[in-house]
Amino acid sequence: MADAVAEAIARRGETARAVAAFVYAHPETSYHEERCSSYLADLLAAEGFELERGAGGMETAFVARNGGAGPRVGLVAVYDAVTALDSSGGVTAVHSCGHGSIAGGVTAAALAASDLGRAVSVFGLPADELHADGVREHGGGKERSVSAGLWSGVDAALYAHPEFIDTVSQASLWGRHLEVVVPGERSLRDEAPHASLEAAAAAVRAGRQHPGWVMLERLLLDGDVEEGSRMLCRASFFLFAETEEELDQRTEDVRAVLPEGQWSVRRTIPAIVPDERVTAAVARAFAAAGRNFVADPPPLPFATDFGNISRALPAALIGVGRPGGWAFHTDEGAAQFCGPDGTTVALELADVLTRAVVELGS
Repeated sequence: MADAVAEAIARRGETARAVAAFVYAHPETSYHEERCSSYLADLLAAEGFELERGAGGMETAFVARNGGAGPRVGLVAVYDAVTALDSSGGVTAVHSCGHGSIAGGVTAAALAASDLGRAVSVFGLPADELHADGVREHGGGKERSVSAGLWSGVDAALYAHPEFIDTVSQASLWGRHLEVVVPGERSLRDEAPHASLEAAAAAVRAGRQHPGWVMLERLLLDGDVEEGSRMLCRASFFLFAETEEELDQRTEDVRAVLPEGQWSVRRTIPAIVPDERVTAAVARAFAAAGRNFVADPPPLPFATDFGNISRALPAALIGVGRPGGWAFHTDEGAAQFCGPDGTTVALELADVLTRAVVELGS
């Protein structure tokens, strides 16, 4: 059996390379991943998978299911690019978080597992990057897949990401997007009240009152040019906490800095919930691949919206490590992932995921 698994993985290696190369060559931001989504879906359809396109009401999402036997394992593929600021303040789409490698590894693993007769589904989910405008407006693809009931009939979910160590994360922080609008009036007179300017200064203070736990993401002053016309201060924050109760308290602390503001919670990102059985299967997969496994990893700062999936069914957030780690969301990270190292980790992801699917069916 071990030889058959190794042969299936090797046979699909070129798929991992091709998919990773395509995604990295086509950076598309959240909910605009038309080419990447279609490329993956078409490839899986050509291999005999049944396709549900536009899954969950998301145009760039799909679910691909084969007809294999045993427990059905869902593999999460992501393919959106990072929305990055360049040195001039312009916005560009870059792949500096390894999503091409993930897409390549997942696609190859699904095909290899299918070759071995295992039941597997690929969830092509858009909008992984939490700070992207599309996610702020509509939520992330993984949380929306749960709300839409797409995971019904799936026995376990696996989401693998390039990381610093080989592991299954056992804990992550909670997160929350919080926004405030403070209305005021435009004035050029010193003696006039400047509610919007004062609110902007207060927003900066709020972003500094809990170092490491409260991030001021955006701050905007906008209004008309006429004396006495409307002027708004709009600020968005990202909050972190170890528990939901701490997150609620931190939310109140930030709101207290601008009590006159119009506050809204855009979304809450729950911490992951590990599953002992799925973790054990992934640990055996790492061993079968000849890799070390860290059983007690440090908590993740946050786990995007995979926490939603892990609360809906048994799941594992898998880290596939690299000596020295990765320079996520930087120019250096883009060079790492779009170069030979990105191809290598795509193959490693395919190896571990295929073996994990097999172990879950043992």
